[in-house]
Amino acid sequence: MTTTARRYRPSARPAAFACALLVCVLAAPGALAQSLDGALDRVLGQAKFADRLNMSVSILDGDTGRVLAQHRADRQLIPASNMKLLTSGAALRVLGDDFEFLTELVLFRGEGPGGSDRLVVRGSGDPAFADPELLDDMGVSVEDFIALWVDAIEGVGVADSVGEVVMDARVFDRQLVHDSWPDAQLNRWYCAQVSGINFHANVLRVYTRPSTEGSRPTVVLEPEVPWLDIDNKAKTVGRGKNHTVWASRAPGTNRIGVHADVRHATTPIEVTVHEPALVLGRVIASRLADRVHDEPTVRLALDSENLSGGETIHRVRTPMSVVLERCNTDSHNLYAEALMKRTGATASNAQGSWPRGAFALRSLIVQELGSDDAGSLVVADGSGMSRENRVTTGLVARWLRAMDKSPIARAFRESLPSAGEDGTLRKRFRSQSPENTVLAKTGYLTGVSALSGYVTHEESGRTIIFSVISNDKPNDISLNAVRTLEEQIVLMIDEALTDVAAGRQHGG
Repeated sequence: MTTTARRYRPSARPAAFACALLVCVLAAPGALAQSLDGALDRVLGQAKFADRLNMSVSILDGDTGRVLAQHRADRQLIPASNMKLLTSGAALRVLGDDFEFLTELVLFRGEGPGGSDRLVVRGSGDPAFADPELLDDMGVSVEDFIALWVDAIEGVGVADSVGEVVMDARVFDRQLVHDSWPDAQLNRWYCAQVSGINFHANVLRVYTRPSTEGSRPTVVLEPEVPWLDIDNKAKTVGRGKNHTVWASRAPGTNRIGVHADVRHATTPIEVTVHEPALVLGRVIASRLADRVHDEPTVRLALDSENLSGGETIHRVRTPMSVVLERCNTDSHNLYAEALMKRTGATASNAQGSWPRGAFALRSLIVQELGSDDAGSLVVADGSGMSRENRVTTGLVARWLRAMDKSPIARAFRESLPSAGEDGTLRKRFRSQSPENTVLAKTGYLTGVSALSGYVTHEESGRTIIFSVISNDKPNDISLNAVRTLEEQIVLMIDEALTDVAAGRQHGG
């Protein structure tokens, strides 16, 4: 799985830089701190609802680490998807920016039942494997993708002699869903199971097409999984009726319910699958059966089973850059959780798990920031879906600075969306665009909103780091109002940075 990397805006200082401007930038921290501290008070004061939010703000000088402005910076809050900043940074530090996820199809001749051949799918936790969004970007269907694997099996002459397909997902543990995720949302894409072998983002796409009014619509699944139990409870409705479609999945099963008033063909809805590794194994086995009329059995690798060696007949590699971009720019939870578990696996040389990933992250926080910040951190999962995570904005801002001073700085920045341009920031900053480059990560859960990242003056390379997190939003305050306040804080930083660079403020 590959994709084109987003254009990177370098923040290195140019060799030829005006002396007067350089003096101004170097002399500015005192004035900038004074300016931002007062400006933050004004912005929060003008938002009359701000004092009703459990809100924290930290603003740091990216060069020196000096606090330029803050508001309740040591308050422990739920970070929502800002948790991905910690997870992705830790993954980069532990795995490296040149890391690749690898999924292999391995043949063991004569080692299957009754002397048949055995196929092993060996996973590394790749969240991008047959991701429908990436396949769409490449103009490849999931059926085309699967066909490549079956073609590889036929290419070595064993399509009719495979007796079993073994799914080796043991790089991760068997806890596929975090205990603190909401049970009622486990059928949603953002709560997809996390396996050592992930397939199609661990979701099915459900398409519905109307038939005659009052009758059942046609339901098509992607990928094709005809053995699954589909309970079509939808009906076709006529003009004037609302078009509503949703899908459910019974806990611990792959029984899919389709519920809809279908008036017209529509874009697909997504529903998670149970045991994604076994779903992929069954897909491969069924496609083999389509060609040779004899379907092999499918199972998971046993805990103590030795499946090393074998003849690799097909492999898929996914570079770290693709995974990071889906994690941070698109805020895809499966990617963050796979990064956390894989970080834990590599750091501990054991199966990846949420506790091992959390331990690796906390160890890095101690190493990079010290024990005080580690003491203020509570790590439950990697994506921020859990409401048990806790951070301070001071920690997040200091972590962002540490990443920016580390060897993985470029890769980390490239993974973040740009204000008003892409990912979760594409529709933000509509009322006013920043003059400087803003790279940031959003966060949202019910009652929670967050925005943290970098504001960089490209000509000078000067960066200001910010973190804004709000919890306990009352129902009478709109999410849009909170997001507008976040943007006003960033635009305040943007204006101050522009003024300093232009020489409109002087050192203090």
